Amino acid sequence: MRIKRLLLVAVAVPLAATSAFPANSADGRFETKLSPDQRIRQAISRLTFGARPGDFEEVRRLGVDKWIELQLHPERIPENPVLEGKLKPLDSIRMDSAEIIKQYFPQFPPGFTRPPNLNELLSGEQFRKVLNGTAEERRAAIMALDSEKRMKVLAMVPPGVVEGLPDLQKEQTAARQKQNEERQMEMRRVRPPITDLLDAMQSEIALRGSAEQRAALFASLDADKRKKVAAALPPDAIAGLPELRRMTAISRFPQQIVIGDLREAKMYRAQYSNRQLEEVLTDFWFNHFNVFERKGQIPAMLAGYERDAIRPHVFGTFKDLLLATARHPAMLYYLDNWESMSPDVFQVGPFAPGPFGLGGGAQFLARQAHGLNENYGRELLELHTLGVNGGFSQADVIAVARCFTGWTIRQPNQKPEFVFAAFMHDTGEKVVLGHKIPADGGEHDGLQVIEILAHHPSTARFISTKLARRFVSDDPPQALIERMSRTFLKTGGDLRAVLETMFTSREFFSEGAWQAKIKSPLEMVVSAARALDADTADSFELVEKVASMGEPLYGKEAPSGYKDAAEAWLSTANVMARIGFADALANGKLKGVKVNVGQWEGKSVKEIARDLLNRDPSEQTLAAIEKGLEGRQANPGLIAGLIISSPEFQRR
Repeated sequence: MRIKRLLLVAVAVPLAATSAFPANSADGRFETKLSPDQRIRQAISRLTFGARPGDFEEVRRLGVDKWIELQLHPERIPENPVLEGKLKPLDSIRMDSAEIIKQYFPQFPPGFTRPPNLNELLSGEQFRKVLNGTAEERRAAIMALDSEKRMKVLAMVPPGVVEGLPDLQKEQTAARQKQNEERQMEMRRVRPPITDLLDAMQSEIALRGSAEQRAALFASLDADKRKKVAAALPPDAIAGLPELRRMTAISRFPQQIVIGDLREAKMYRAQYSNRQLEEVLTDFWFNHFNVFERKGQIPAMLAGYERDAIRPHVFGTFKDLLLATARHPAMLYYLDNWESMSPDVFQVGPFAPGPFGLGGGAQFLARQAHGLNENYGRELLELHTLGVNGGFSQADVIAVARCFTGWTIRQPNQKPEFVFAAFMHDTGEKVVLGHKIPADGGEHDGLQVIEILAHHPSTARFISTKLARRFVSDDPPQALIERMSRTFLKTGGDLRAVLETMFTSREFFSEGAWQAKIKSPLEMVVSAARALDADTADSFELVEKVASMGEPLYGKEAPSGYKDAAEAWLSTANVMARIGFADALANGKLKGVKVNVGQWEGKSVKEIARDLLNRDPSEQTLAAIEKGLEGRQANPGLIAGLIISSPEFQRR
């Protein structure tokens, strides 16, 4: 514990000092050029999730400008064949929402037989008498059933049905006891305990054997038994064995497979993809257009949202990206626009209230209607386009919300897809940011809003600022933001062109940007795995480590997404989690992740640090590591863990 406290001080204080450095100070740091080698390291640290062994030499061979150009055109870069193999088992990332709902959101757990409903056991008249008849009618209706059906009915009906009928009360008690026994037997049939499946020696291996012993045991079982054994094992016994962990999840909680696949796919892509900038930008834009994975039906829509609405547009135009997210069921559901409608909908035709209304279904529909919902309109202006100080008013929020009424979801519980429902739309005239949108425009009202916002100067500035904050510094220079904004407006929001303006700027390759960012938890975990050239057979524990540092993937509830500034990641708990992760990774304690620190046997601390940092470590870093080694037996794993814990590694 004392060692961890020393490390905490050694890490947190320099990190905090970095985050507090005034990037726009008058010392001209953004005017001071980097050396050629620094330019290479700067490009790698900003356009990738971290350097792998050999990356520095590869960029030097190609030239920084050529390498950046390739990253801006990922279709020209052959993808890493290893990545395809890592992603192949994660089948839900390739499914549409309808397939995911059908396969991973069953009404009943896999293997269980759906019990009959009461109205399937009783005719309409019997149903009425049993539930609503007099005591004599209830008794007569129940006693008229054959004994097997009577037991099923008594087990299902509420106690009030047999109140005052002592003989049936007694039968109901027996029926419910029998029902519980049958359920337990069914549970044991579908999910037998490990002792029903394996002998004593096999059970011991399955629960406590080495990874090699367990792999051999599972390989010897037939497919059906392997699934049942996987379902019977505790989580610790299947850690590092992704195939079995997946089997367990499918048999117990199939819904968890979907978000698990998405998280693990993000981790694999970040670690293994050769198209690194594409992965960095996909993460950036998902966070910008954030949706929360735990709201309602969103888990079934999330893979398609990232795959179809975000990823194809990260090098395209902002307008296309904005429209794709606006129309996607995940965004419509997350910000409640799918239920936003004109308040006048239930004032016309047969739905109109009053003494002569049809009632019944119309009244029910009226109760379900929520009227105008401003959530999407507000976040579209404040978070997605103009920014909080972008020059809009509450009247604009309401007008934008009115424009998007009727943008909703067809079959949200079975096959969610965008649809414009004209009957939900507010047909009146609107005024958005001074632009008059004529009445009766239908779906075109929303498209006009997209057009206005995608080409607005405030949007150009807001998006340029966020990109510069992500790639340059927490407080990027205003001159750079202005040039990026001009490119945005001149090119109609061409995101590749805006990025090129930034990546070729003097500010990007300046002392002001050098080591000016603190890695997010995702960047910290992936960069460490890449620096150690880790072989990740199962990314589950890496995903868990990212969450433990404060960034559960796809788990930010607020529409603002995660902050892209140092202060978001520097709490004591988060820094301690980083230190713990570095030690666990470097010393082979993460199941499913292999690292080879034996390559550094006999090497000095400085040599190991140079390999991991891609440069000579500072004297401050070397002194902190020597302090951390006091009273401990130095070995490559320990040294590597201390280097990864260092502020020098955690900056980018």
